[in-house]
Amino acid sequence: MIFIQDSGSVFEAPLETVWKLAEDHVEHGNKIHPDTRNNKTEIIDETSFINSWEQDDENGQTIRMKIKGTPYYPLGIAFEILEGPFADSKYFVYYFPLDNDSSKTGVTVVGNFKSSVIPEEQIKPTVLSLLEKVFSEDVAYLNAIKHKESH
Repeated sequence: MIFIQDSGSVFEAPLETVWKLAEDHVEHGNKIHPDTRNNKTEIIDETSFINSWEQDDENGQTIRMKIKGTPYYPLGIAFEILEGPFADSKYFVYYFPLDNDSSKTGVTVVGNFKSSVIPEEQIKPTVLSLLEKVFSEDVAYLNAIKHKESH
C-alpha cells in the first residue's frame, strides 16, 4: 500500500461549477474521458454510486474499472476502487475555493493505493500520471462548457 498526495492543481472555475463537473461524470463520463467506453453509473443510495467502464491499458488490452464514490458536498468525494489494476485502493478528492479568487477551485487527491498487477515501485508514478490525465480531460470539458455558455 502506497500513500499518495497530489496537490496544487487548480480548476479555472468556481466550486459550484466543479461540482457540476463531478455530477456530469454520471451522465457524460465518456464525453469527459474519451478513452473510456461502456460507461455505466449505478446509484446505490442517496449517498453512494458506482461507476464502471472499460478502457485500454498501455499494451492495448481492455481493462474493466469499477469505482464506488461517496460525495461529501462541498468538500469532495471519497472513492473506493472495486475492480481494475488498483482494486482495493481508497482515495479522497478534496475541492476548495482559492482564498483570493472565488472563480478558481483547488483540488487535492490523497489516498492509499495498491495493485496486484503493477510493481510497487511503479504505483506512485502510474497513479500520478493517471491523475494528471484525468485532470487535463476535466479541464478540457470545463473549457468546452464555458465556451458553449459564452456563445
